[in-house]
Amino acid sequence: MEKDRVVLDVEEKEHLVPQEKASWSRVSFSQWGVWRICAFILTTILFAAIIVYFTLNKSQSKQEDGSVLRLTSRSHFSKAKFTSKAAIHLTGGYKPNDDTIDWKENQDQAFTSGKLKLVNREIVIPEDGIYFVYSQISFHISCTPALTEDQDTLHLNHAVHRFSDSYGGYRTLFSAIRSVCVQSLDTENLWYNTIYLGAAFYLREGDRLRTYTTTALLPSVESNNGKTFFGAFAL
Repeated sequence: MEKDRVVLDVEEKEHLVPQEKASWSRVSFSQWGVWRICAFILTTILFAAIIVYFTLNKSQSKQEDGSVLRLTSRSHFSKAKFTSKAAIHLTGGYKPNDDTIDWKENQDQAFTSGKLKLVNREIVIPEDGIYFVYSQISFHISCTPALTEDQDTLHLNHAVHRFSDSYGGYRTLFSAIRSVCVQSLDTENLWYNTIYLGAAFYLREGDRLRTYTTTALLPSVESNNGKTFFGAFAL
């Protein structure tokens, strides 16, 4: 009996050993397969991340380049549009012994841009086109009998005249008349008033624009702080 048991034990052990080796081989193969799968997944993720990074970076660069191009184009367009428009703004005041307002292009807020010029107190039109012409005159007046002989109300007249070769002389472009006050015996009673004119006109090259104001009231014209001005700009 003992011999039979020994033989049986030996046979059982001989049969068990190959099973352990087979089991270990299967475990090793399974682990290696898992590592390969994990490595493949990680590699795929890394590769996809690299592609996404370069794609986004390239897209952002194109957007930035496009933004810079658009901004540059707008800047050049705005600059060209601004500099191509002729404009002139004059400030004026009274000068003794003169019968017109003395217009200046180099004081206070006065300026010239483009081809519009001031010549002998007149604005010279450089080329045919539509221009917006404007003028304002401000007065401070004492309503006394010395200013009005036979009228109770004092009237202010301000106009812009146009000289054109087509009719060989000056004609009124636009004008305004305003009643400012009633005659008063109080010489310290000052009245302040303003006349403003502004409209668009088609003008021709070589046309000249000038202002006309009631001569007797020129000494009462306000010239401080840009209260009296004359100008035009191309549309």
